[in-house]
Amino acid sequence: MKKKRRSKNFTFRFKGRKYRVRKSGIYLILIVAALIVCAFQIPGMVEESKLKKLGYTSAEVKAMRTEKLNKVILKNGYYSAYLASSVKSGTVNADYLDLYAAVTGDRTLEAKDFLLVNRLREKGYTEEQIDNLFQNLRFWEITPLLVFDYQYDESGYIKDCLAHKDTNNENNFVLDNNYYSTYQNTLPVDDPSNGNLLVNKTYYLSDSYEPPAITDLSIQYASTGLQLAGTAAQGLEDFCKAGIAVGVRFYAVSAYRSYADQTTLYQNYVNSMGQETADATSARAGFSEHQTGYAVDLASVGNEGLTEYKDTNEYTWTSANCADYGWILRYPQGKEAITGYQFESWHYRYLGVQLAKAVSDSKLTYDEFYCLYLKPWDKDEDKPSQAILDATDYTKTESAAEPSAAASADTGQ
Repeated sequence: MKKKRRSKNFTFRFKGRKYRVRKSGIYLILIVAALIVCAFQIPGMVEESKLKKLGYTSAEVKAMRTEKLNKVILKNGYYSAYLASSVKSGTVNADYLDLYAAVTGDRTLEAKDFLLVNRLREKGYTEEQIDNLFQNLRFWEITPLLVFDYQYDESGYIKDCLAHKDTNNENNFVLDNNYYSTYQNTLPVDDPSNGNLLVNKTYYLSDSYEPPAITDLSIQYASTGLQLAGTAAQGLEDFCKAGIAVGVRFYAVSAYRSYADQTTLYQNYVNSMGQETADATSARAGFSEHQTGYAVDLASVGNEGLTEYKDTNEYTWTSANCADYGWILRYPQGKEAITGYQFESWHYRYLGVQLAKAVSDSKLTYDEFYCLYLKPWDKDEDKPSQAILDATDYTKTESAAEPSAAASADTGQ
């Protein structure tokens, strides 16, 4: 009896018709299909293997692929525990992956950090420099660089900050070296019509500037013959009344000072103590906050000495409550390296309540706050995303400026 030969064909029916396909063809199709599957899966498997070598888990790699960040992270070799957790939680900002990889320890990133990155870029810092700063320093140790000169080698600044790491904090910032060349590379004030304007040893007013709605101050709250911009005059009255209500009596002994008056005052300081000491005590003409019409020097009733003001109950109250009435202590103790001035317990600047509170809450000097949050952008390409601008938007706070409406103590700024 003949053996039945095994068929080399595979028979199947489709819509009532019988079809025969050679088994070798089926095997070929399966092999091709397997190769196609491998062609798609193997690169992914290789990629996942490489990402795991960087330190990521399977769950983090999956999240990374969902956000379409896998290729750029692998290409640049980005890894930090913080980046990994941010990817997994879906909170990572893809525009700053290198920054996530740079931060270490328990450091986290917020919108203000991203804003600071863009401000540093605007000032000329490279991505490598920025990563180095964020890897080694805290937010408030970096913000002074917006006021200081551009540091071609940031490592010296980092080293100086680290040398004071155990003693410096948000309220006290001391450095061994000077990073601010005052009265060098000076610039005109960004917008003289805006009451939030920054005037310091970099930004100056013209000799023709006068405050808006300049107003005579009542002798109930100021020495005779003093004036301020209209909103600041009302702000001073509110401030003084609030102090009187709790038994604290103080008044303005210096307010608006013209360019010409500041010229005379500054020269008197130079003649009596030399220019270096004069520059630490007084402002040069055009660089004085008093010319803005939004600054006052305060004294306690019965004690007109400005240098003694820090030892009075009036100073204790005004420094603690000024923001509630739209004022800030402009040159605080411990921030001399940033402001360029000695501590002045008597010098207050009017900003309006909302902005004054924002500055106070930030723990930054007004120089830093302005350069970070308020300064107009030089170029559109330097700006961060609109989402970051919205999250850090202080420009909508109450302005001290007043478009229209209606010096006795010789102290410097």
